[in-house]
Amino acid sequence: MKNQKTDILNLLESWKIQLEGEWSYDEIQRVHKVFESLAEQTDASSIPQLFNRQITTLKHSGRPGRVGRTKGSEISLDANWTDWTFAHELGHRWNNAWDRLPEQRLRQAVGAGKLEWIKRTLRGFERRLERALKKFDINKKIDWPTLWYKPGDAPPPCGADRNFNASEDLAESFAATIFPDEAKTRASDVATRAIIFAKSWDWSKTFNHFLETPRGQITLQTIKELGSHREYHV
Repeated sequence: MKNQKTDILNLLESWKIQLEGEWSYDEIQRVHKVFESLAEQTDASSIPQLFNRQITTLKHSGRPGRVGRTKGSEISLDANWTDWTFAHELGHRWNNAWDRLPEQRLRQAVGAGKLEWIKRTLRGFERRLERALKKFDINKKIDWPTLWYKPGDAPPPCGADRNFNASEDLAESFAATIFPDEAKTRASDVATRAIIFAKSWDWSKTFNHFLETPRGQITLQTIKELGSHREYHV
């Protein structure tokens, strides 16, 4: 096992992936598997090139939970992180490596985020109103779906909520590209929510595979282009 662990770590290092702190053998295997799935689903010939030949650092956040956070080139994962969580944060890392070019391409291609400049201001008003109500012991969550980031002319990868935005759209699309079967299940589950327009987000009834969807196609196209052409360096 020790030799196998060393071999995987050396391979990750050759891909410019650095693991900071202590990682179990199981975790290292899972990290490696996500990259293998990425290469398999996208035919990516060079992991380093895909991330603009920049170093990506993985670390534990030291927090309980199942989510993660990405800042610049660093990905921090909670104690009970899932493979989807890692793939999602890897999408943020990919976006950062290319100065958010993937996010811009996706948004423009599907016509997402219309009137976002006005909605962003109104969402700020939502949060201020929530805080004001708390002063009167009114713990009411104000959430107007009308102000959510709009997915545009194509269904989102796995639904949307008040936290959905262009960056999250890209990260979810990246994760869905790596794990298309799980994405299909997630999209189907969205349709069970008590939101009228959520049913139109269930692309699983129209497409057999995420990569057949408009978002899947543009994400895959961008991955292939940025992962193979040096002229896209920024």
